[in-house]
Amino acid sequence: MSPNSSGPGALLRLVFYAAAIVMALLHVFVTFRGLSSAEGMNQAQLAREIARTGSYRTHVIEPYAWAQMETAQKKPTPLAMPETVQPPLQPLLWSVAFRFMKPWEVYDPVTGSAVFLLDRVIACFGVTWYLLTIFFTHGAARRLFDEQVAAVAAIGLLMCEPAWELMVSGAPRALLVLLFALAFRLYASAAGRAVENRSMLVPLTLLGIVCSLMMLTQWMALWIVLGVIIGVAVFLPRGRAGVLVVALIPLLTLTAWGWWNAQLCGDPLGGIKALFQAQSSAVSHDLLLRDFSPSVPLLQVDDLLRRLGLGWQDQFGLLIAHLGYVVTALFFFLALMHRFRKADAASARWTLAVVFACVALGVGLLGLAGKEKDDTALYIVLMPAMSTFGAAMLVVLWSRFQVSGEFMSRWGAPVVALVLSALPMAVNLPVLIKFGLTMGGKIPPHWPPFLPERVSVLRLLTEKNEFLISDSPAFVAWYGDVPCVDLCTQRGDYEVMKSKAEARGAKLAGFVMTPVSAKVEHITDLYTGPYSEWRDLIIRGPMLAFDRDFSPSPEFPFKNPVPLVGQAVGDKEHLSLPMVFYTDKARTIKK
Repeated sequence: MSPNSSGPGALLRLVFYAAAIVMALLHVFVTFRGLSSAEGMNQAQLAREIARTGSYRTHVIEPYAWAQMETAQKKPTPLAMPETVQPPLQPLLWSVAFRFMKPWEVYDPVTGSAVFLLDRVIACFGVTWYLLTIFFTHGAARRLFDEQVAAVAAIGLLMCEPAWELMVSGAPRALLVLLFALAFRLYASAAGRAVENRSMLVPLTLLGIVCSLMMLTQWMALWIVLGVIIGVAVFLPRGRAGVLVVALIPLLTLTAWGWWNAQLCGDPLGGIKALFQAQSSAVSHDLLLRDFSPSVPLLQVDDLLRRLGLGWQDQFGLLIAHLGYVVTALFFFLALMHRFRKADAASARWTLAVVFACVALGVGLLGLAGKEKDDTALYIVLMPAMSTFGAAMLVVLWSRFQVSGEFMSRWGAPVVALVLSALPMAVNLPVLIKFGLTMGGKIPPHWPPFLPERVSVLRLLTEKNEFLISDSPAFVAWYGDVPCVDLCTQRGDYEVMKSKAEARGAKLAGFVMTPVSAKVEHITDLYTGPYSEWRDLIIRGPMLAFDRDFSPSPEFPFKNPVPLVGQAVGDKEHLSLPMVFYTDKARTIKK
C-alpha cells in the first residue's frame, strides 16, 4: 500500500483501487433500489426546490415549524413554505447537480426507469463520499501508525456492506461520515505538528471549518463537534490556544444560521428547537415535529435518566450493528487501555473517546426508534476512525504471539477480523447482484414502506394549488412532487391548518396513508401509539379486503379512497390497501 512500494505491494494496491471502484459501481448501477432514508428524501426534495426556484423553501411541511411561523405573524402557505428544520449543506450540494438535470426532475416511471434517475445521482454522491472516507482514513492511519495498520483499516471499510448501503440511502449521515473522517485526518496532522513543535494554525483552522460543515449536515453533529472541541482543549499538546480557532468558526456559523431562522419564523432555533426539546423530555422528536399546537415539554430528571439508561441498553446491545459489523472498530475500546508510544496517537485516541462519549450521550437522550438504521444513529460516523485504533491494537496484540510463518505472524488475526467484518457483504451482496443483473431497473424497491412508482400518480390527481397530508410527507413530496404536510398529532389541528391554507390560496386535496403509520409491534399500538388519533384511516385500507369498512366520522370530508397499492389477501376476499389516497371527490388522472 506504500506509494514507494513495488512488485507485490504495487499489485495489491492496484487490486484494492480496482475493488473500491467496482464496489462503488455495483452499489449505484446494479444493486441500487432507490433511496431508503426518509431524511434523504426530505433533503432531496429540498434540493430540487432550491434548483427550481433558487430559494430555500420546501415541499415538506412540519406542523411544528408552521406553528412557529404563525406565532411570528409570517402568514406562511404550504405551497411555498420556508425551510427551518433541515440543515442546508447536503441539499445545496445536490442542487448543483439537479440544475443540470431539469428535464428529469419529475419522477415518471412510465417514460423512465422504475428507479428515479435523481435517486441514482444521489447514490453517486454517496459512493464518492465513501471512497474519499477510505482515502482520508488510510492517510490518518499512516500518519499515526504504519502501513500495515492503514491497510487493515482501509480493507475493513471496503468490505463493510452496511456502510455502502448507508452511502446510497440518501441519509445525511453519509456526508457526515466523510466530514468526520476528514476531521480525524486534520486532527492527526495537528497532533503530529504539535509533537514536532510546529505551527498548528492551518490544520486547526481547517478543522474548525469542517466542524461547521458537520453541523450544517446533521444537527445532531453538534455532539460530535462538542467532543472535538473538548478533545482539542484537553488532549492536544499546546491545544488550549488552538481550541479558540476550532470553536470560534462553528460558533459564528450557528450565529449566522440563528439570525437566518429568526427572519423566517421569529425563533433563532427554528424547527431545530424540537430536536433539543426531544432530548430533554420524554416526547419523541417525530411526535414534536407533528404537533401544530406545541407546548413546552416538562423536564423530569428521573424520567430522563431512565430513558437515557434504556437508550444505552438498546444501543450498546447492538453496538456491533451500529458500527457496521466492522470487528476492528470494537477493538478501539481495548486500545483505550494500551499505552501508545507516539504522543500524537495517544492524543487522537483520547479525543476520539471523548467524541464517542458525547455522541452516546446525545443519541441516548434522543433515542433511536429505527435502531442502527435510524437517521440519527451517529455511531457509524465514528466507525472509520475507531477501526484505525482497533486495527492498531489488533496488530499489537497479535505480534505478542510467537506464530510460525511470516504471513501468519503479521496477518493472522487481522485477516480473521476482516473475514468476520465481510460476512454481511458475503450474505447480502450476491443476492442483490443477482436481482440487479436479472431484473435491471425493475429491481424491487424498499417496500414496505416505500413504493415510488405508485405514489408518483399523485401529481396527476391534484391541482397546482393543492397540498396533501401524509404520514410519510418526504416520500410523497419527493416522488409525487406535491407539497405535503406531516400528519399532525392532534386530529383537530388539521382543520386549523386547512382553514389557514385556504385563506392564503391553498387547498387540501386529502390524506395519503402508507405503511409508515401501520408499522406496529402489537395491534393495540394503533390505539395508543403516535398515530392513535388517525386509527380509522390506518385500519381502513387493510380492512377493506374483508368487507369491513372503518368509515371516518361523518364530519370528516375526505372519505373517498383512491387505491395506490392493492394486495390480494385470499380467493374470497377483496384487495387490502396498505397505501391509500383519501380525498373528498372523484378525481381523474390529468394528461
